[in-house]
Amino acid sequence: MMKLTRHFFIPVRAVALAAALLFGAPARAVDPPHLTAAACASCHMAHLNAGLDLTTVAGNANLCLSCHAPGGSASSRAFVSGDQALSWPGLPAGTNAAGTSHRWDAGAAGWLVFLGGAAVPSTGMIISSGVYTGAFAKTYTLSIATGGAVGAARFGWTATVPGGGAGTNVLTGAGVPLDAGLSLTFVDGTNVSFQAGDRWNLFVRSDLRNPTNATLQTYLTNGVLSCSTCHAQHSEAVIPFDPAAQPYVTNPAGALITGTNRHFMRIANNFNQLCNDCHAVRNVTNAAAGSHPVEIRFGADAKHKLAALLPLEVGSTNPGCLTCHLVHHGPDADGKLLRLTNSVALCNDCHTLSDPASAHFSPTNSATLWPGGKFGSLMPARTDPNDRGTCLNCHATHGWPTNAANPSVHFEHLLADYQENFCYTCHGTNGPAAKLVYADFQLAYRHPVLNSDSLRHTGRTVECSDCHNSHKAKAGSHVYTATAVAGRNAVTNAPSLLGVTGVAVDYSSLTNFQAPAF
Repeated sequence: MMKLTRHFFIPVRAVALAAALLFGAPARAVDPPHLTAAACASCHMAHLNAGLDLTTVAGNANLCLSCHAPGGSASSRAFVSGDQALSWPGLPAGTNAAGTSHRWDAGAAGWLVFLGGAAVPSTGMIISSGVYTGAFAKTYTLSIATGGAVGAARFGWTATVPGGGAGTNVLTGAGVPLDAGLSLTFVDGTNVSFQAGDRWNLFVRSDLRNPTNATLQTYLTNGVLSCSTCHAQHSEAVIPFDPAAQPYVTNPAGALITGTNRHFMRIANNFNQLCNDCHAVRNVTNAAAGSHPVEIRFGADAKHKLAALLPLEVGSTNPGCLTCHLVHHGPDADGKLLRLTNSVALCNDCHTLSDPASAHFSPTNSATLWPGGKFGSLMPARTDPNDRGTCLNCHATHGWPTNAANPSVHFEHLLADYQENFCYTCHGTNGPAAKLVYADFQLAYRHPVLNSDSLRHTGRTVECSDCHNSHKAKAGSHVYTATAVAGRNAVTNAPSLLGVTGVAVDYSSLTNFQAPAF
């Protein structure tokens, strides 16, 4: 009779830890505050452990949250699941953008959230894998149609638009194709693994990849990030982005004596290296590549100024991901993770072109909220009233595809549509702007207005922006007096024309013309 031998594969780092716990020597240096009175035993145990690395709690994030929770020993840096960012767009109806923190249990294959629905909850598990290749952020809703174990249960799915998609009566199993590069693996639980009526949301974002850095890859589980993917819980030696980080200094025995605000980084992030690994598509130096440029050295000029409120990369004037974003504990629970609650103030910390008093920046006028594309753009409507009058209504900071058929091409200047369609979206039929001019430019006799960007028309064109400065214009018409007075034709007399240069005519060489008398 053949004897069956069972082999257990334990990570090398777990073996080293077990030896340390058994023989009383530290497995590695542990920096405070993680060096507690109970030392390693606070998180690890040699026998009867719950987690892969001989931890007291199963799951890396769960272990961290056992202290980093309200009322926990690290409650000053507390997290709850609801802190994880759900950002616009791509959310299903009835789900609002929310969150103050980067997700800690998601990856390039999305973030799966169990919604329930059945009287008796499913005990099985779903694992998403692959890399989402869609051009638009969206949410898949998975629904169990026929209950049972893996191989018997069936499910259906729908997805939000743009992007969309649907499937019905799909058999559960391993590596079940979804779409856009994603697949699902269903894992049995106890009793009835999957109950009819139970649902899950799978939130996916475009332009993401799993880390390529070998150190970061070590700390992925089923392609999913955990706290330890980005944070080295035992050491603060690696340099962070934070300009307030103090030098890492130890005493002769190797114990850390100073080094606050270093954030236990897994790899160096002083130049946003960690961010740029997963968000590589955002690491561009020109907006023409479809995202706000980063890692560029700039100085004060007619259009820019050095940031006063936002941190730049240490020792340079380079903005990076963390110039605008906070990874954890952002000040506004809207999923954007911006450093400032007022996004206009954030943009204006570097950009000088806009006047917050102009009409397009009104935070109280509902007409200054993007209503959704009407002339081809698939950018959906913004619904958060806190976004009224912000730069984000006109500019997609990280780009927006011109259409689903050609997603690699983005609207110029990070706009939500082409001019003039962009302007007509609000100033066209049914508003929401007060001044509706689209019909006037469709008349037989009209001022010619054409897009001059490289993807539409070339040659001599006139655009809305040639006469109107959207960053400075205010409500109102040109003030034109019946009396010929000095400055009657000045641009400054027209609130809607503020910010444009106008034309100054030199009559001195025009012998057949007489200069008008003011």
